[in-house]
Amino acid sequence: KAAKSLYITPQGLGKILDRLEQEAKVKLFERTKQGLIPTEAGVFFYENSQKILECSRELEQGLEALRNNRDSFSLGYSCGLVRMIPVHEFEKFQENMGNIKILLEEASNQDVKNRLLKREFDAALVIGRVAAGDFIEEEIAKKSMCAVVPKGHSLFERESIKIADLKDEQLISLNEKYQSYINLVTSCDREGFYPNIRVKTMEASMIYEFVLDGLGIGIDVDIHREKTVPKSVKMIPIEDGIPWSVYFIYPKDSKNSDVIQLFKEWF
Repeated sequence: KAAKSLYITPQGLGKILDRLEQEAKVKLFERTKQGLIPTEAGVFFYENSQKILECSRELEQGLEALRNNRDSFSLGYSCGLVRMIPVHEFEKFQENMGNIKILLEEASNQDVKNRLLKREFDAALVIGRVAAGDFIEEEIAKKSMCAVVPKGHSLFERESIKIADLKDEQLISLNEKYQSYINLVTSCDREGFYPNIRVKTMEASMIYEFVLDGLGIGIDVDIHREKTVPKSVKMIPIEDGIPWSVYFIYPKDSKNSDVIQLFKEWF
């Protein structure tokens, strides 16, 4: 249930917990036939880490409020979606807002959704719906998961592939902060295997660099605003991969806001 709520596989979550115990240098869980049971150290770690995270969030929000002495509008967006925002036009967009300062903040997909529901963002650009009654959700794009295949590879001439075709391949992907990673792991888990991810990166452009270096097949979503894909690689749609459904989400009580309307036009 915990893995499902985090959109990862139980095996992936198990590896994260193992690393956490190694870093903490203490056993946080007892492994039993019935599942994981937190140790005394695990309970202590959880309770105190929640306090630390909440204090950190309050500190960040307080400082942000002090930095801004005029009205502001905050847009949260999921990691990777910056490629869908025309950032080069941002200054012009800001000028149209007059005294309203536009604040952009990138975070993991689930974190953006959670913070939007808490009204910490005025609106958000996320992957997948939040399905909350007080919010309006407008799908602005739907993009396919693609394999980035180098010329000369046996899959290069294919027009499309399936997740099963990646089973024995070394893969290059964005890391756990990105929904594309979660979609990849979930898609592979659905087919009964865990992906052999050789390289994880935080920069989408590095996927193509690593592919050109012969480290494996890349996994990316075709949301490039410009033709930046090298000619020696090919983006091949993955038929049964989980797609990106990108939504612009905002509270119902702000649907007539001029800022909301301008954002919709901007996207």
